[in-house]
Amino acid sequence: MFLDRLRGGGMTATQHWVETQQAAILARENLHRLDAERFAEENRSWAARKAGPGWPALQAPYMRIAQRASYADANRYIRDYEPLVRHDLYLADSDSGIRAFAGVRVTECRQWLLAEEEVEALRRCSEILDRYGMTWPAPASPIGGPSADLYPLAARLQCPKWWRRQVRVLQAREVDQYARRRQQVAKYRQAYCSDWLVKNRRAARQRNRETLEATTASNDQGQEYTLAELADLGTANLSNRRNELMVRIRGFEEVAEARGHVGVFWTFTTASRWHRMRWIKKARKAVENSRWEGSSPREAQQQLCNLWARIRAALSREEIRVYGFRVAEPHHDGTPHWHLLLFMRPEDVKRARWIARRTLVMADSATERGARKRRFEHVQIDPSRGTAAGYIAKYIAKNIDGRGVRGHLHLQDDDSGLDMATAAERVQAWASGWGIRQFQQIGGPSVTVWRELRRLWASGGPASGDLFDAAELVEEAGEAADAGDWAAYVEAMGGPDLPRADRPMKPAYWYESEVLVDYSTGECQVTPGRDKTEYGDRSQGAIFGLWAGAESVFTRFYRWAISYTGRKPEPKPEIKPTRAWRGAMWPLTASRELVRAAERIAEVRAGPPPARAALDLCQ
Repeated sequence: MFLDRLRGGGMTATQHWVETQQAAILARENLHRLDAERFAEENRSWAARKAGPGWPALQAPYMRIAQRASYADANRYIRDYEPLVRHDLYLADSDSGIRAFAGVRVTECRQWLLAEEEVEALRRCSEILDRYGMTWPAPASPIGGPSADLYPLAARLQCPKWWRRQVRVLQAREVDQYARRRQQVAKYRQAYCSDWLVKNRRAARQRNRETLEATTASNDQGQEYTLAELADLGTANLSNRRNELMVRIRGFEEVAEARGHVGVFWTFTTASRWHRMRWIKKARKAVENSRWEGSSPREAQQQLCNLWARIRAALSREEIRVYGFRVAEPHHDGTPHWHLLLFMRPEDVKRARWIARRTLVMADSATERGARKRRFEHVQIDPSRGTAAGYIAKYIAKNIDGRGVRGHLHLQDDDSGLDMATAAERVQAWASGWGIRQFQQIGGPSVTVWRELRRLWASGGPASGDLFDAAELVEEAGEAADAGDWAAYVEAMGGPDLPRADRPMKPAYWYESEVLVDYSTGECQVTPGRDKTEYGDRSQGAIFGLWAGAESVFTRFYRWAISYTGRKPEPKPEIKPTRAWRGAMWPLTASRELVRAAERIAEVRAGPPPARAALDLCQ
């Protein structure tokens, strides 16, 4: 029968065999294709689940890797990003994604705060913060004694802006630390910090600039400026910031020369366990540091702060007084180190150097090879070879905008291999992302008083009625500040060694009240000044001038109104009212101060405000 079908169809046995084999091959190919599609779908589903909220951003690179290499490599790519995914939060998400996340969390917290007893509701909210690894907002408003006001906590948890700030801080630090763990942050790679952090800060600066340009401030004299114009007049302008720092440094140097003091230049470096990468000079490349223990730049900065506190305590016990400036900047891998320009008596230099070296070496990994040489560097400033300001000018420029060094921007930064302007931008992004204070004055009078005096003299000087018995002091310090003479200002304020609390002038703050006049009856109603922030914390008040002894000196004379010419500003958070909070044991990891807070909140909030040091001029 089989042969008859072959003869009837005109098909030979060979042709039939060929067709059968081809059909079998097609069937196997279809099976392989189906298996491949099923395999690809399973991998994509796994990757989507693993990436969570980061899948929209990671999907395209994941598929490219799968097509060019394999799904195994693509899956490893997703696993690398796992530290940046926390439940429904993707830390490398866009700004719009962060805004959406903040809105969802506000709704979730508000539901708990309205549905549960207050202490239980806050416990639930704390679990939400723990879920994403965020910091619990400890109360900032003590109510006298050991108690604390819990209301500001609830207010923050209902504020989208507070949530966005928390996420952005967490985002910047976790993404940069992720890049450091992958050995991406190093010289000739991504110096000082990750490229992502630089781009993120650049975008944030652009958003802030647009907001300032779209916001107008007008005063009661008819003057009107954008906030961008006003910001450019202050230390937000990088050139102004650099110039003011150099003036203050030069002023300290003049004070030291007049008093017969000498200058030293110190460099503090952390132990090897704080550094992610090592730089091999001969090979000219960065390699992994096997001793690194996973610390972040912020933790290394805190270590340096702790060591400096111990050094200052030891110097104080020896009655060694120092003054000058400290600059914090990153190594090529993002680990901070300090440069200090200090002035002191010549007979104190040897002892101070011994204290600093001993503390830096003995306090951390004392047996580490090369610790004595690398942890602490001392340079005695030789006036014949250059000024003290010249020693630190390079570090000031590198940490601000790269300008002011021989007038050239194209000079190369040794630590990063980049030109000074590019390196300065990356250093600024590093400091902003990790919350590290770059410059700190050591000793000397308040720079806030200096700025307020310059503001006062720019408007014509103080009125005679403002000075009273403090006329001579204000005149001397004000003339020095107006002339940009930091040395004369320091001497007028009591010298470089006088404790801050004993200075003759201090900034003055007030709570401005509002007076409403009923012209039909002639009655005046005084609304007390606002002594609370938008979250319910006690406000420091707004600066209005200076205290010169017991007398007040006004430096600000205008009332300003803010208007928005661009998009409307975001409304202030709506804080839902809550019942009187009842006492309960605080179940969180907060301090014991919170235990009795719930019992006192209703009583204290209903009572008279406590006495404050600030001045309400309308009472």
